[in-house]
Amino acid sequence: MHFDTYEEAAKYPDAKYVLDVNARASLLVRRVGSLNHIGALLWPKPSIRIEALPISAYEFCNLIQDAFLMRTISILDCCCLLVVEVLELDIKPRLASIERIRKSSKNHACCDRLQALSDLQLDLRTERNVRFHRGEEESLTDDDITFQVVARFKSFRRGMTGTDRHGRKISLRRSYNEAIAHLRKKFCSNATHVSASLDDLYDTLSEEFEKRFQPKFRGDTGFGRIHGVFGRK
Repeated sequence: MHFDTYEEAAKYPDAKYVLDVNARASLLVRRVGSLNHIGALLWPKPSIRIEALPISAYEFCNLIQDAFLMRTISILDCCCLLVVEVLELDIKPRLASIERIRKSSKNHACCDRLQALSDLQLDLRTERNVRFHRGEEESLTDDDITFQVVARFKSFRRGMTGTDRHGRKISLRRSYNEAIAHLRKKFCSNATHVSASLDDLYDTLSEEFEKRFQPKFRGDTGFGRIHGVFGRK
């Protein structure tokens, strides 16, 4: 907005409001957009060669799962921070929760939108907590032990023969494809739900933003009036 410093912009309530909301909105957009990086790992072009991976195929799939869980769950946190900014609530970032927002905003309509997103992510949050706080990882295939061992041998440039617990001939490619298919299904399902929930939240917040921004812009201390956009009273 052609201001040299934030302090200069903060002199105008409308400019400060726009900059603060934009900062939070931009962080949310970046977080949502980062899910595309997960998609790029799940649908790589060209296809990934297992032999070219810098780690084992099993660990590679688990790293995708780690990134997916953390980035997806953090979207709700980013949404809460954006809502706090739009509604101009006196809530510190670390304390920005749906409960505090609901109380401070007197149950604004956006709280239900946040709760809907939270409800959709309940299973993912449970998995995230178990995974990162207890070290327990969700199975990616119907025989993760064999997948893990075979993948580790392969990463050491050593082959492995035999059968898995189902009596099938060991195949690293089959296990890898099964794990990736599982992660793809999970990714698509959650990405679709997140997208729909964000649309609802954005619609509610955009109305609130306009309602709050216009009086600031037209006010006596607003950038819009001081610089003659509407003329002086």
